[in-house]
Amino acid sequence: MSYAFPTLPWPVTGAKIIGMAEVTCVDGSVLGVLGVPVADRDGVPYEVTLRMTRNGEPFGEVGERCGYFVAGTAARLRVARGKDEEGFTESSVETGLRAWARDVDEDPDEAWHVLRRYLPRDRELFAFRARDPDDLATVGELRTTLEVKRSWADGRWSLRYLAVLQAWGPQGTGVRAVLTSADLQRFLDDLMADFAAVGATYDETDDASPLRRPVG
Repeated sequence: MSYAFPTLPWPVTGAKIIGMAEVTCVDGSVLGVLGVPVADRDGVPYEVTLRMTRNGEPFGEVGERCGYFVAGTAARLRVARGKDEEGFTESSVETGLRAWARDVDEDPDEAWHVLRRYLPRDRELFAFRARDPDDLATVGELRTTLEVKRSWADGRWSLRYLAVLQAWGPQGTGVRAVLTSADLQRFLDDLMADFAAVGATYDETDDASPLRRPVG
C-alpha cells in the first residue's frame, strides 16, 4: 500500500483558518495547528499530520500520522478533568510504563509507585517531531510537558500543575505557551474537530493506553 501526503497551500499571512487550533504564546505570537489529512491509495483520509503556523506564517509540519495519539491524550485528559477540573492526564512516560506493566501482568499502580522516582522529571503529555520521534528538535517539534508551580501559604506548600506547550520551527525558532487544564482541553478539542472536518475520525473513548509507545 502506498500513502500520499497532500500538498495543500499554506495559509495567507495573518489569515484566520476556520477550524485551526490556536494558542497565544508568552511572547504574544499566535501558534496555529492544523490537521493535514493523510490518505490511502484510494484517497481516503485515515490519519493526519500537524501543520503549524506562527502569526499566519508557515512554521513547519510535525507528527506524521499522529492523530490517534492526539485523540488518546484528549480522551485521558477528559477523564482526568471529570475527577478534577484542574487535573491533567498522566504523562507519556507514565502511560508507557503502565502499558508495559499490563503486558507483563504486573499491577500498573504498583509499578508506577516503585519506578517513578527513577524516571526523568520532564514529563511529556505528547511530543511530535517533523517525521519521527527520534528526529532532532531543530527540524520542527511540538511538545507539551507538565510543570509544577509551588507556593507556600498558611504553613503548607500548595501545588498547581500547568501544561507548557512548546513549538519549534525548522529554523530553530521556538515559542512557548502556558496552559491550564481547561486551556489544553480546548486546544485538543479544537484539533479533534479539525481532524474530523478533514475526514480523520477517532473514538473519543479510546485513550491509546494499551500501546507501548504513546507518543508519535
